[in-house]
Amino acid sequence: MRVSQGALQATRTALAAVLCSTSLLATPPALALPPTLDSVIVETTDAAYPILKALEPGQFGGFTELIGKLLFEIKPEKTGKAVDLLVDVFNSVPPETVDTFNGVVKESFAGLKTDSCTLVPVPTKSVSDKFVGLATQTVDSSKLKAFSAKYGSTIGALSKTDSAVCLPSLTNLEKLAVAQADVGRAFDFNAVRRFNAYTFPMLKGEVKLTDETFSLLVSAKSQAEDATFKEKSDFQNALKKLESASKKEKEKVALARARIENAAKAAAAKQ
Repeated sequence: MRVSQGALQATRTALAAVLCSTSLLATPPALALPPTLDSVIVETTDAAYPILKALEPGQFGGFTELIGKLLFEIKPEKTGKAVDLLVDVFNSVPPETVDTFNGVVKESFAGLKTDSCTLVPVPTKSVSDKFVGLATQTVDSSKLKAFSAKYGSTIGALSKTDSAVCLPSLTNLEKLAVAQADVGRAFDFNAVRRFNAYTFPMLKGEVKLTDETFSLLVSAKSQAEDATFKEKSDFQNALKKLESASKKEKEKVALARARIENAAKAAAAKQ
């Protein structure tokens, strides 16, 4: 069968995003002022809320199983290196930032019970177990220990089952999204650069054009079927705004970094 290059690229991007497993969510611009990243994160969270509520556990489980199958067909040493680099990224976050994030998580899920809350499906236990097994085999044990020490309480604070997690209130989800963005801002620049430099070209070269990759696209489009057209459209528009705001912030950070590096070089040249 033939699949367009655009469709293939979309599949690869989706797989990379799943492996990265870290997304910024964010609220509308104030009057005519340019939107800040945090405000757009809140807006995207608001738009995502009905989509999350409409996810079907059965469909989502099959979707994540297919993603897992495609990823685990790649040689373990290749995906394992990506996981190793990703652990480096998360371990680079200062303890105080992680503590603040964990506090927001604990507050957001306080009082939520899986037998009465709105449940949102998460990747199946079999997929999660495979990722844990891959990490155990390929990542240095000291790195995993440090990761567990930093983020173990995050997992413990979630109200969840093996296949779903409670959906916090919209207000709390907005707080969580901004706190997650703060964690992302605290990632070490060089650690992120190493992860991106290896992972995206690796996925581009390893994800093959097959019936299954096309099925992944079809399955992705079928998620949250109960969401209205307007809800899906609002979410897509918010994602575009988020992408634009994120790009601007990255450019601002890159410019500031370049100025610091140039100043350091100039100072060194004078010595």
